[in-house]
Amino acid sequence: MDHFHGRDHFHEESVSRVKMGLNSIIYALCYIAMVFFALLAVWGFNSIFYQIAAGQINFMTIIVMLVSGGLAYGFYVLKNNQRIEYDYTFTNGVLDIAKIINNSKRKRLLSMNVKDFEVVAPISDEGFQRMLNHKGIQKRYNYFLNRGGGLYYGVFTQDGAKSMLVFEPSQKMLELFKIYNPRNIKIQ
Repeated sequence: MDHFHGRDHFHEESVSRVKMGLNSIIYALCYIAMVFFALLAVWGFNSIFYQIAAGQINFMTIIVMLVSGGLAYGFYVLKNNQRIEYDYTFTNGVLDIAKIINNSKRKRLLSMNVKDFEVVAPISDEGFQRMLNHKGIQKRYNYFLNRGGGLYYGVFTQDGAKSMLVFEPSQKMLELFKIYNPRNIKIQ
C-alpha cells in the first residue's frame, strides 16, 4: 500500500511499431537469407568431413563454412530485431522498462523511481533541445519505436550519472507519474 489515497498504483503497457510494413519485408528477407547461409554452412561442414576422410583439406571450404555460419547468425539477429516491443511497467512510483525481442526474449533495461525525475515533458518542449546538447548528460536511453507527438523525455540521476530517457508513455502512465512527482511532470 502507498500513502496516496490508500491504494496501489499499477499500470503496464507495451509499445510496438505502428507501421510494420518495411519491418515485415526485412524480417522475411532475413529469414530466407538466414536459412540459405545456414544450409551453406552445413554443406561446408559436411564437405570438410568428406575431405578429411579422403586425406585432403580445402581451406576454401573452411572459409565458406565459417563465413556462411557468421552470415546466418547475423541475419538471425537482424531478423529478430525487426520484432521489438518495449514494456513500460509502473508500480507504486517505480518505472521498469524491458525490451521484448521477437515476442519471446525479455531483457530488463531500466528501473527507476519516478520521484527521481527532474523533468518529464514532451519532446516539443523547449527544454528538450537544451538537454540533448547538455554536456552534463552522461547516459542516454532511447526506448521508443515510433516517432511523433507521443514522445516524451525525462531527465534523472541514477548511480551518480545524469541521464536522459526518451520514451512514449500513454496519458494514463503520465498521470500516474504526476501522482508521485507532481511538480516535474508536464503533460501535453
